[in-house]
Amino acid sequence: MVEPRFVELLTKELTEGLTVAERQELDHLLQQNPVHKKQSAIIKEYWKSDSTGYKASAANFEKVMEGINAAEQNAAAGDVSDNENKSIKLWPVLKCLAAVLILGVTLYLWLISANTDNKNIKAQNWNTKITAPGIKTRLVLSDGTTVTLNSATTFKYPVQFDGKTREVYLNGEAYFDVHKDKKHPFIIHTNKMNVRVLGTVFNIKSYDNESRSETSLIHGSIEVTLSDRKADRIILKPSEKLIVQNNSAQKQTNISTGKNKLNTAVTGTQYSLTNLTYFPSVDSAAVETLWLKNKLVFRNNNFESIATDMERWYGIKIVFEHEELKKLRFTATFERETATEALESLRFTDDFRYKKKGSIFYIFK
Repeated sequence: MVEPRFVELLTKELTEGLTVAERQELDHLLQQNPVHKKQSAIIKEYWKSDSTGYKASAANFEKVMEGINAAEQNAAAGDVSDNENKSIKLWPVLKCLAAVLILGVTLYLWLISANTDNKNIKAQNWNTKITAPGIKTRLVLSDGTTVTLNSATTFKYPVQFDGKTREVYLNGEAYFDVHKDKKHPFIIHTNKMNVRVLGTVFNIKSYDNESRSETSLIHGSIEVTLSDRKADRIILKPSEKLIVQNNSAQKQTNISTGKNKLNTAVTGTQYSLTNLTYFPSVDSAAVETLWLKNKLVFRNNNFESIATDMERWYGIKIVFEHEELKKLRFTATFERETATEALESLRFTDDFRYKKKGSIFYIFK
C-alpha cells in the first residue's frame, strides 16, 4: 500500500521543495522501504521526461514502464545483486504502485495548476465601466439585466455570473432592470448600502463623495441593508424611495400620511422612507428617473446639491465664494439648456451672481 505521507513528501519535493525536517523524514522513509526507494526513482525519471511539470504524457509514462519492465527482465536473468533478487517478486506490485503514484502526482499538480488558473481568471473576469461627466451609457449583463449609468459613475460587474448570487459594485447613479432569477439574488454594493433583489426595476444614486444616497423602487421588491448596520433590513415597495443620510436616525413608517417616527434605536446613519415624486402633467415618469429622458430635475433642492448634479451633468466646476449661497433652494427642470442658461434661469429666481472662467463657474453675491 502506498503511504499517503510518502506521496505528499515526494510531490512537495518535485514541486515546491522540502524543509530540512521534511527532507530527513523522506530520506528515512526511503531507507526503511526499498519499494518506496524504487518508486521515487521511477517518479523522478518520469518527472524529468515531462517538461510541462504537470501534464500527463502517455509516451513518457510508457517509457518509464518500459524501464521497469527492462529492470524486471534483468532481475529475472540474474543480472542483479543478491539483495535485489530478493525483490523480484515485488516487480508486479511495484509497477502498479508506480502507475498510481505517477498518475496521482500528475493529477494533484494539474489540480493545483487549474485552481491557480481559475483564480487568475476570476481576478481578471470583471469589467469596470466609467462614464464621464455629461455622458450616460447602457449595459446588458450576462444574465440579461440591463443597467443604465448616469454621468460620472463607476460600475464594476463580472463578465459572466457564475456563483449563487449576482453581485455588482456601484459608485454613482444607475437604473436597473434586473432579470428575474429566484435562485440567484442580484446584489448591488455601494459605499453606504447593499441592495438585494430577485427581479425588479429601480434606481440607485450613491456617490462615494456624497453623504446622501437614494434608492427608488419603480416596481417589484427590494431589500436594503446599510453598510454600518447590516442587521437592519429595509424592505421597499413599489413607488417608494429610501433616503440614506449620515448623523441622524429617522424612518418614515406611514407612507400614506407622510408622518415620520423617530427611531431611537438607530444611531449614526439616518434613513427615511418616502414616496416617489410624480408630475403627471409634465411627465409620467418619476422625478427620480427623469435623467433617463435627459431631464435634469430639482424639486426644492438646496443650491449645493444642485451644483453637484450640474457639475456631473455638464462636466463643469462650480465654486461658491459665499457659503450661505449653498443653502438657497430651487425648483427647476432643465433639458436642452447649457450650463450658462441653467444658471441664468436660477439667477432670476433668487439673488446671486456668477462669473465664468473656462469651465469653472464662480457663484457670489
